Amino acid sequence: MNDRRQGGKSRKKPTSRPSHPGFATGRQAQAARAQAFAPQVQIVERVVPHPLAAPVGPLPFRIVIAVHRPRYRGRCERAAALEGWEVTSLLNRQDPVGLVTKKPGPPDLLILSGDFGRQKDYAIFRAVQAWREKGMRIVGLVDDCETPPEGFPDSAPEAICDVCLSPPYTATALRALFAELYTQMRGKPAPPPKAAKVLEEDEE
Repeated sequence: MNDRRQGGKSRKKPTSRPSHPGFATGRQAQAARAQAFAPQVQIVERVVPHPLAAPVGPLPFRIVIAVHRPRYRGRCERAAALEGWEVTSLLNRQDPVGLVTKKPGPPDLLILSGDFGRQKDYAIFRAVQAWREKGMRIVGLVDDCETPPEGFPDSAPEAICDVCLSPPYTATALRALFAELYTQMRGKPAPPPKAAKVLEEDEE
């Protein structure tokens, strides 16, 4: 039988150590020093331009070439190769009417041949007439500028074009015409050519 001692000292639970009176203030001072040396973050409000805002400055002089025959199309392209001009040349399966109606608006010049897209009765010419009121000029390349198509007495090429030209078409004459129209529309001389070379002419 175990002899249990009576009156022995009981083991006391450890008491928590009293906090130092300057402990709290020391942590506060440390946090204040850290905040003082922390990099300052500045919030800058960014202004995002509205997607429908008007473009700054004038748009480049834009020309759309819709000419059926590659030979004449190439001459128009060489004639329009001036500094700063934006030229789009279409093939017969492409739609000049859809291009004219797209933003940022109609081109300055539409060079359109009477046989482009296998149109009949100058249908494309008539379809883009409304954009002439918005500043677009139509230069028509047709065989006969005076005779209207059958069934459309008011659609003589000279009436539905701002300038109507009959063959032959030379790159030199076309460039002179484009430069003159540019001066009329923009009020200043046309820019120089992109390449300082003589325009090749095959007038046959």
